[in-house]
Amino acid sequence: MTARTPANAGESSQPLAGVAAMLITAGYGTRLAPLTDLLPKPAVPVANRPLAWFALDHLYRAGVRALTLNTHHLAAELEREIRAWAPPDLALRFVFEPEILGTGGGIRNAGTKPAPGETFLAMNGKYVFAPDLGAALYAHRDRSAIATMVLTHAPGTRGFGDVEIDADGWVRRFRRTPPRAAGEPELRPAFYTGLSLYTDRAFAELPASGDLIAGAFQRWIDRGERVFGFVDPGVCRDAGISLWHYWEANMALLTGAARWRGVSPVAEVLCDASAVLGAGAKVARSAIGRGVKIAAGVSVKDSVVWPGAALTADVNRQIVLPDGRRLEIPSDP
Repeated sequence: MTARTPANAGESSQPLAGVAAMLITAGYGTRLAPLTDLLPKPAVPVANRPLAWFALDHLYRAGVRALTLNTHHLAAELEREIRAWAPPDLALRFVFEPEILGTGGGIRNAGTKPAPGETFLAMNGKYVFAPDLGAALYAHRDRSAIATMVLTHAPGTRGFGDVEIDADGWVRRFRRTPPRAAGEPELRPAFYTGLSLYTDRAFAELPASGDLIAGAFQRWIDRGERVFGFVDPGVCRDAGISLWHYWEANMALLTGAARWRGVSPVAEVLCDASAVLGAGAKVARSAIGRGVKIAAGVSVKDSVVWPGAALTADVNRQIVLPDGRRLEIPSDP
């Protein structure tokens, strides 16, 4: 497959400068099983692109030209899919973790250290999210924060309220612990998007393994360091929570509920040019991957058809895998 020209939904208010960047792409992907029997979570197709392409694309358009990705489950498959979609002038470095190191350890051990005075940016590869990276970087540096967490307000979203900030945007509490004492000011709950920025000093203090929040952010706050919560107004879709969330991210991009430059459905359909549709086959509100074969007269609706799949019967609200499995989508998450 030839490399695609990257494009995304949002532009940064200013190009990133003095930034080292990483995509967090290691993990087992158990919540997306059985999809992740075939591909690691960051490589599952969303709008006919690997899921992590959206984060990669956004970073590239913001000026990033060197990017590290950590890997574990089906590492070779992840590298293959990402390289196929990466622009030729983006230097990619893949770092394999023999054992999962967690969000903190994965960043610390990826081998890409910020230079003195440089900012380190880590972005999770499981989200369809186009924040204003330039504004987040400016806020991080302007407030002299040791680290900055990029947040959204997303009531009803899993993880909503896990981070709470005060009226000035400083992070004060995680996971609603400890309970707010009587007389303390109200805090603003938010959803952590998995995107964070670190000073070189903060990077040096990241844990060798384990969770970022417990092993870094909470520790910094406990000792009086300043952790900023930058609230971005964009919608952050986590396509890795469940099959429903994965399917919904695809449907949002097909219908225009989510827009991304370069993702251009025609009548709510994305159909790879290599797909073969038999006479009378009908496709509505679906993503059809490369090399798919749809038999004559078959109807496909509200579905995600993976590369290499062959359809001989109608499909409605399903994920179709190349090994023939059809996964029904529940009516709600």
